[in-house]
Amino acid sequence: MLLLDFGNSAIKGQWWLKDNLQSSFSCRLDGHWQNQLKSVLPNIESTVSATRCYFASVVDSDTEAQLINCLKVATGIEHYVRLTSQKKAAGVLNGYTDPSKLGVDRWLALLGAMDFSDSDDKLIIDAGSAITLDLLSKEGKHLGGAILPGFNTSIGRFKQVMNQVDFDHPDIDQTDDPGTSTEACIHINSASPIALTNVAMVDQLIARWFKRLSPGAVMLVAGGDAQQINSHRLHLRYEIPDLVFRGMRKQLDSQP
Repeated sequence: MLLLDFGNSAIKGQWWLKDNLQSSFSCRLDGHWQNQLKSVLPNIESTVSATRCYFASVVDSDTEAQLINCLKVATGIEHYVRLTSQKKAAGVLNGYTDPSKLGVDRWLALLGAMDFSDSDDKLIIDAGSAITLDLLSKEGKHLGGAILPGFNTSIGRFKQVMNQVDFDHPDIDQTDDPGTSTEACIHINSASPIALTNVAMVDQLIARWFKRLSPGAVMLVAGGDAQQINSHRLHLRYEIPDLVFRGMRKQLDSQP
């Protein structure tokens, strides 16, 4: 089984045989990604007839089609199944008013976090081209979240990444409460062309939002810039780089 995560700046993958992880790989989506992707893909030809690929994607439809076509040629795998956000799965209840609108990467991270320190509330942070924060109760209820530009992402690039969002929407950046729609989640500092001040913004959100959680709440951090997320006194911090892949397997295991 091939699991893929199509992100805004990179494609990541895991290759599994039964319940055993065979290899992990990553490829930056720069100008030469096709050749780079072929070079990092695992050797799966021997079992290709029994192989299916499951993927999560936040890229635009054209980029997604190019990625899948390249993968078909490189691996011989013909079956690609897109994973989507659900209202409820694997003990997690989606907190969005419209559950289908929650980014699939955030949804899968929630699933992946559910059984990690399962007696505690959690603050889940994914720091990449965009930074997302999500609150998850120990009972599995998603309590909303936030979306900010990445630490090295300009406001212009952030708007390209979030190209389906109406940035004139009145819900944007009007509250410090965790959002239950994408517009209500967005926090931006329009005065800064590069979101360097997001370190402080993220720290402030973490400090405020931990107060909404149980005293033993933990912070789970993923993404390429995870190390820039500061530790906070009295709260345990864990870096879980494969959080989305954990969520993929949880969602697949929960399906009939």
